[in-house]
Amino acid sequence: MKMSQIIYDEEWKDLPINQLHGLFMSAGWIREPETPGMIQNFNLPFINSTLVISAWHENKLVGVVRVLSDKIIRSTIHDLVVDPEFQSKGIGGELLKRCIQTYPKTEWIVQTNDENIEYYLKNGFTRYPRNVLFIPSAWDPDY
Repeated sequence: MKMSQIIYDEEWKDLPINQLHGLFMSAGWIREPETPGMIQNFNLPFINSTLVISAWHENKLVGVVRVLSDKIIRSTIHDLVVDPEFQSKGIGGELLKRCIQTYPKTEWIVQTNDENIEYYLKNGFTRYPRNVLFIPSAWDPDY
């Protein structure tokens, strides 16, 4: 597959729920059965984000990233996901590049798991030098 076959959209936030949910499922990001209400509202975090960039191949959603940002000081990446069939083809890197180009002077933060740390390090991120504290989401089954 050539990169020219991937179309990037930086305007559309109200992504089709079935495709968005399917992308998260294919990438293994959904760990437990969801209620119909959770699925019905699956795209609300994207609609309510500052920036959403999606990657499409032949009308199929193959990658997406969402960002919360004040557009001046800090931007936080939430949910960078690429379909496993399309991984290692530069799509995730292109999504990251487009995010950073949108708000080039902000500090960029991403919370990730141990398996993905090296990916972000090779894409220009460094380990955060300050303490980060949190209150877990009611949607996170690990807490």
